Amino acid sequence: MKISKIILGALALCMTAAAFGQTAEEIAKKVHDLPDGDTNYMVARLTLSDKSGKSRVRDIASYKMEEGTTKKSVTVFRTPKDVAGVSYLSFDYPDNPDGTTKDSDSWLYLPAMKKARRVSGSSKDDDFQGTDFTYGDIGERSLGKDTFKLLGSESVNGKDCWILEYTAKDKTSKITRRVMWIDKSNYMTQKGEYYDKQGKKFKELVCESIEQIDGFWTIKKMTMSNLLSSHKTVYELLEVKYNLPLDKNIFTVSALEREMVK
Repeated sequence: MKISKIILGALALCMTAAAFGQTAEEIAKKVHDLPDGDTNYMVARLTLSDKSGKSRVRDIASYKMEEGTTKKSVTVFRTPKDVAGVSYLSFDYPDNPDGTTKDSDSWLYLPAMKKARRVSGSSKDDDFQGTDFTYGDIGERSLGKDTFKLLGSESVNGKDCWILEYTAKDKTSKITRRVMWIDKSNYMTQKGEYYDKQGKKFKELVCESIEQIDGFWTIKKMTMSNLLSSHKTVYELLEVKYNLPLDKNIFTVSALEREMVK
Protein backbone atom coordinates (compact mmCIF):
# COMPACT_ATOMS: atom_id res chain seq x y z
CA MET A 1 0.00 0.00 0.00
CA LYS A 2 2.77 2.42 0.94
CA ILE A 3 4.70 1.52 -2.21
CA SER A 4 1.60 2.22 -4.33
CA LYS A 5 1.24 5.64 -2.73
CA ILE A 6 4.88 6.44 -3.39
CA ILE A 7 4.56 5.41 -7.03
CA LEU A 8 1.36 7.43 -7.47
CA GLY A 9 3.03 10.43 -5.83
CA ALA A 10 6.02 10.18 -8.14
CA LEU A 11 3.75 9.92 -11.18
CA ALA A 12 1.82 12.99 -10.04
CA LEU A 13 5.06 14.97 -9.74
CA CYS A 14 6.14 13.86 -13.21
CA MET A 15 2.77 14.83 -14.68
CA THR A 16 2.97 18.22 -12.99
CA ALA A 17 6.48 18.85 -14.33
CA ALA A 18 5.38 17.79 -17.81
CA ALA A 19 2.36 20.12 -17.64
CA PHE A 20 4.51 23.09 -16.69
CA GLY A 21 7.24 22.10 -19.18
CA GLN A 22 9.86 24.32 -17.51
CA THR A 23 11.30 24.63 -14.04
CA ALA A 24 10.69 27.69 -11.88
CA GLU A 25 14.36 28.62 -12.26
CA GLU A 26 14.18 28.43 -16.05
CA ILE A 27 11.09 30.64 -16.17
CA ALA A 28 12.62 33.16 -13.75
CA LYS A 29 15.75 33.36 -15.90
CA LYS A 30 13.75 34.00 -19.06
CA VAL A 31 11.79 36.75 -17.31
CA HIS A 32 15.06 38.25 -16.04
CA ASP A 33 16.72 38.05 -19.47
CA LEU A 34 13.89 39.59 -21.51
CA PRO A 35 15.56 41.78 -24.15
CA ASP A 36 15.14 45.54 -23.82
CA GLY A 37 17.74 46.75 -26.31
CA ASP A 38 21.37 47.68 -25.86
CA THR A 39 20.01 51.07 -24.83
CA ASN A 40 16.59 52.50 -24.16
CA TYR A 41 15.03 55.83 -23.28
CA MET A 42 11.63 56.22 -21.65
CA VAL A 43 9.43 59.09 -20.52
CA ALA A 44 6.67 58.24 -18.07
CA ARG A 45 4.02 59.89 -15.92
CA LEU A 46 3.54 58.84 -12.32
CA THR A 47 0.19 59.56 -10.67
CA LEU A 48 0.28 59.16 -6.89
CA SER A 49 -3.10 58.86 -5.13
CA ASP A 50 -3.86 58.63 -1.40
CA LYS A 51 -6.87 57.09 0.34
CA SER A 52 -8.77 60.39 0.24
CA GLY A 53 -8.48 60.46 -3.56
CA LYS A 54 -6.01 63.33 -3.64
CA SER A 55 -3.51 62.94 -6.51
CA ARG A 56 -0.07 64.25 -7.41
CA VAL A 57 1.49 63.91 -10.85
CA ARG A 58 5.21 63.54 -11.57
CA ASP A 59 6.99 63.14 -14.91
CA ILE A 60 10.23 61.17 -15.15
CA ALA A 61 12.74 60.20 -17.82
CA SER A 62 14.90 57.10 -17.65
CA TYR A 63 17.93 56.00 -19.63
CA LYS A 64 19.43 52.51 -19.72
CA MET A 65 22.41 50.92 -21.41
CA GLU A 66 24.53 47.79 -21.24
CA GLU A 67 28.26 48.27 -20.90
CA GLY A 68 29.93 44.87 -21.00
CA THR A 69 28.02 42.74 -18.50
CA THR A 70 26.95 45.74 -16.41
CA LYS A 71 23.47 47.22 -16.85
CA LYS A 72 23.40 50.92 -16.08
CA SER A 73 20.31 53.06 -15.57
CA VAL A 74 19.58 56.62 -14.57
CA THR A 75 16.17 58.07 -13.74
CA VAL A 76 15.44 61.78 -13.34
CA PHE A 77 12.33 63.64 -12.22
CA ARG A 78 11.34 66.40 -14.63
CA THR A 79 8.20 67.79 -12.97
CA PRO A 80 6.81 69.16 -10.71
CA LYS A 81 9.21 71.84 -9.57
CA ASP A 82 9.64 70.54 -6.02
CA VAL A 83 11.16 67.25 -7.23
CA ALA A 84 12.64 68.32 -10.59
CA GLY A 85 16.26 67.23 -10.87
CA VAL A 86 16.07 64.41 -8.33
CA SER A 87 18.06 61.61 -9.99
CA TYR A 88 18.82 57.95 -9.30
CA LEU A 89 21.75 56.04 -10.81
CA SER A 90 22.14 52.27 -10.62
CA PHE A 91 24.72 49.72 -11.82
CA ASP A 92 23.42 46.15 -11.89
CA TYR A 93 25.87 43.27 -12.18
CA PRO A 94 25.49 39.64 -13.30
CA ASP A 95 25.66 36.80 -10.80
CA ASN A 96 29.12 35.40 -10.14
CA PRO A 97 30.06 32.02 -11.69
CA ASP A 98 29.72 30.33 -8.29
CA GLY A 99 26.11 31.56 -8.00
CA THR A 100 26.81 34.28 -5.45
CA THR A 101 25.55 37.79 -6.11
CA LYS A 102 27.12 41.19 -6.20
CA ASP A 103 24.93 43.98 -4.90
CA SER A 104 24.11 46.74 -7.35
CA ASP A 105 25.75 50.12 -6.83
CA SER A 106 23.23 52.93 -6.54
CA TRP A 107 23.25 56.66 -5.86
CA LEU A 108 20.52 59.22 -5.24
CA TYR A 109 21.03 62.88 -6.09
CA LEU A 110 18.94 65.61 -4.43
CA PRO A 111 19.39 69.09 -5.96
CA ALA A 112 19.00 70.77 -2.58
CA MET A 113 21.98 68.81 -1.24
CA LYS A 114 24.13 69.29 -4.38
CA LYS A 115 25.66 65.89 -3.74
CA ALA A 116 24.82 62.27 -4.60
CA ARG A 117 24.62 59.78 -1.75
CA ARG A 118 24.99 56.04 -2.03
CA VAL A 119 21.83 53.97 -1.52
CA SER A 120 22.62 50.94 0.66
CA GLY A 121 21.43 47.43 -0.11
CA SER A 122 19.12 47.46 2.90
CA SER A 123 17.29 50.47 1.41
CA LYS A 124 16.49 48.83 -1.94
CA ASP A 125 13.07 47.72 -0.65
CA ASP A 126 12.21 51.28 0.46
CA ASP A 127 9.65 53.28 -1.52
CA PHE A 128 11.22 55.36 -4.26
CA GLN A 129 10.66 59.08 -3.64
CA GLY A 130 7.13 58.82 -2.29
CA THR A 131 5.89 56.36 -4.91
CA ASP A 132 4.75 52.80 -4.23
CA PHE A 133 7.58 51.39 -6.34
CA THR A 134 10.85 50.59 -4.58
CA TYR A 135 14.42 51.49 -5.45
CA GLY A 136 14.82 47.84 -6.38
CA ASP A 137 11.96 48.12 -8.87
CA ILE A 138 13.85 50.86 -10.69
CA GLY A 139 16.90 48.66 -11.21
CA GLU A 140 17.22 44.95 -11.91
CA ARG A 141 17.09 42.32 -9.19
CA SER A 142 19.73 39.59 -9.36
CA LEU A 143 18.43 36.04 -9.76
CA GLY A 144 20.85 34.92 -7.05
CA LYS A 145 18.93 36.86 -4.41
CA ASP A 146 15.89 34.57 -4.55
CA THR A 147 14.73 30.99 -4.62
CA PHE A 148 11.90 30.10 -6.98
CA LYS A 149 8.83 27.90 -6.87
CA LEU A 150 6.17 27.24 -9.48
CA LEU A 151 2.76 27.42 -7.77
CA GLY A 152 0.55 26.60 -10.75
CA SER A 153 -1.17 28.27 -13.68
CA GLU A 154 -4.00 30.79 -13.97
CA SER A 155 -5.56 33.01 -16.60
CA VAL A 156 -5.04 36.76 -16.13
CA ASN A 157 -6.47 39.31 -18.55
CA GLY A 158 -7.17 36.44 -20.93
CA LYS A 159 -3.52 35.33 -20.81
CA ASP A 160 -2.43 31.86 -19.68
CA CYS A 161 0.09 32.54 -16.92
CA TRP A 162 2.50 30.69 -14.68
CA ILE A 163 2.24 31.62 -11.01
CA LEU A 164 5.87 32.06 -9.97
CA GLU A 165 6.97 32.59 -6.37
CA TYR A 166 10.17 34.49 -5.56
CA THR A 167 11.41 34.08 -1.97
CA ALA A 168 14.24 36.32 -0.78
CA LYS A 169 17.28 34.45 0.53
CA ASP A 170 18.04 37.36 2.85
CA LYS A 171 15.61 36.85 5.74
CA THR A 172 16.04 40.48 6.82
CA SER A 173 14.53 41.77 3.55
CA LYS A 174 11.48 44.01 3.96
CA ILE A 175 9.86 42.19 1.05
CA THR A 176 10.34 38.51 1.79
CA ARG A 177 8.19 37.03 -0.96
CA ARG A 178 6.88 38.03 -4.36
CA VAL A 179 4.30 36.09 -6.35
CA MET A 180 4.17 36.95 -10.05
CA TRP A 181 1.80 35.90 -12.81
CA ILE A 182 3.97 35.39 -15.91
CA ASP A 183 2.46 35.26 -19.41
CA LYS A 184 3.46 31.91 -20.92
CA SER A 185 3.56 33.34 -24.44
CA ASN A 186 6.10 36.13 -23.86
CA TYR A 187 7.33 35.93 -20.21
CA MET A 188 5.89 39.36 -19.38
CA THR A 189 4.50 39.99 -15.90
CA GLN A 190 0.72 40.43 -15.80
CA LYS A 191 0.32 41.02 -12.07
CA GLY A 192 2.13 40.57 -8.78
CA GLU A 193 1.73 40.31 -5.01
CA TYR A 194 4.26 41.40 -2.37
CA TYR A 195 4.56 39.99 1.16
CA ASP A 196 6.28 41.39 4.26
CA LYS A 197 8.30 39.70 7.02
CA GLN A 198 5.11 38.55 8.75
CA GLY A 199 3.95 36.86 5.55
CA LYS A 200 1.21 39.45 5.03
CA LYS A 201 0.40 40.68 1.55
CA PHE A 202 0.87 44.43 1.55
CA LYS A 203 1.24 45.46 -2.10
CA GLU A 204 -0.31 44.49 -5.43
CA LEU A 205 0.92 45.15 -8.96
CA VAL A 206 -1.28 45.22 -12.07
CA CYS A 207 0.25 45.49 -15.55
CA GLU A 208 -1.75 46.65 -18.58
CA SER A 209 -1.31 47.64 -22.22
CA ILE A 210 1.52 45.19 -22.91
CA GLU A 211 2.63 45.34 -26.53
CA GLN A 212 5.63 45.07 -28.78
CA ILE A 213 7.37 48.34 -29.64
CA ASP A 214 10.25 48.14 -32.11
CA GLY A 215 10.25 44.39 -31.52
CA PHE A 216 10.57 44.64 -27.71
CA TRP A 217 7.79 43.66 -25.33
CA THR A 218 6.86 46.74 -23.32
CA ILE A 219 4.51 47.40 -20.39
CA LYS A 220 2.81 50.74 -21.03
CA LYS A 221 0.87 50.95 -17.78
CA MET A 222 1.53 49.64 -14.26
CA THR A 223 -0.40 50.24 -11.04
CA MET A 224 1.25 49.50 -7.70
CA SER A 225 -1.15 49.61 -4.73
CA ASN A 226 -0.19 49.62 -1.06
CA LEU A 227 -2.94 47.69 0.72
CA LEU A 228 -1.96 48.99 4.17
CA SER A 229 -1.99 52.73 3.40
CA SER A 230 -4.52 52.67 0.54
CA HIS A 231 -1.97 54.61 -1.49
CA LYS A 232 -1.25 53.78 -5.11
CA THR A 233 1.03 54.82 -7.95
CA VAL A 234 0.07 54.57 -11.61
CA TYR A 235 2.96 54.45 -14.08
CA GLU A 236 2.01 55.41 -17.65
CA LEU A 237 4.58 55.24 -20.43
CA LEU A 238 4.47 58.32 -22.65
CA GLU A 239 7.46 57.71 -24.92
CA VAL A 240 9.99 54.95 -25.50
CA LYS A 241 12.93 54.51 -27.85
CA TYR A 242 15.15 51.47 -28.14
CA ASN A 243 18.73 51.13 -29.38
CA LEU A 244 19.34 54.83 -29.79
CA PRO A 245 22.81 56.37 -29.26
CA LEU A 246 23.37 57.41 -25.65
CA ASP A 247 26.31 59.23 -24.10
CA LYS A 248 27.80 56.78 -21.57
CA ASN A 249 29.02 59.75 -19.53
CA ILE A 250 25.48 60.41 -18.25
CA PHE A 251 25.75 57.15 -16.27
CA THR A 252 28.14 58.61 -13.70
CA VAL A 253 27.88 60.16 -10.25
CA SER A 254 29.59 63.25 -11.67
CA ALA A 255 26.83 63.64 -14.26
CA LEU A 256 24.21 63.52 -11.51
CA GLU A 257 25.97 66.15 -9.41
CA ARG A 258 26.50 68.38 -12.44
CA GLU A 259 22.80 67.92 -13.31
CA MET A 260 23.64 66.73 -16.83
CA VAL A 261 20.74 64.26 -16.91
CA LYS A 262 17.54 65.91 -18.08
